[in-house]
Amino acid sequence: MADEAMPGAEPSELSATIEAPDQTLTPTIEAGAEEFQSLDPRVVRLWRLHQLIFAAVFGGVLLIPLFMLGVRSGRWLWPLVGWLVIMGLLGIRVCWHPRRAYRAWGYRLDEKVLEIRQGIWFRSLTLLPLSRLQHVDLDAGPIERGLGLASLVFHTAGTQNAIIVLPGLEASRARQLRDHLVAVGGDDAV
Repeated sequence: MADEAMPGAEPSELSATIEAPDQTLTPTIEAGAEEFQSLDPRVVRLWRLHQLIFAAVFGGVLLIPLFMLGVRSGRWLWPLVGWLVIMGLLGIRVCWHPRRAYRAWGYRLDEKVLEIRQGIWFRSLTLLPLSRLQHVDLDAGPIERGLGLASLVFHTAGTQNAIIVLPGLEASRARQLRDHLVAVGGDDAV
């Protein structure tokens, strides 16, 4: 198949042009990587935990005015039904949204550009030219560390959308990508 792509090239020439400089990295960083890479599947559990915490806090805070409304009016049924409907909708979001968001996220990297896609209803495709990359942060909160995940935060030259986040990476993979991007960055950073 490689011989068909470059007719007349010797096999030794092909292997020299296809091999990546660092063999420890996955094909994402090799030249010509066509497929989007998925986030780590454990990010679904992370997002579910985050949304479950939000639902519990929001539901608790919402229960207070609904309780007061029930005491004041003497009618408990409608505030209770309203609260149960809202909690049911939040429960559907906890179950459905993280899995769907996981399928929508992807990234790919070549020698010049990092491309990130995301979004369920409103899709976003972000291109980050590596020449505009100023520095890369590796973030991992307590829940992320417990799951073995990390996020990369890219700071770019410019004022609008100067911070780009790539969440849900396996921690060692995130360190590899960070180190690779720092090495590729060169001396022309601001």
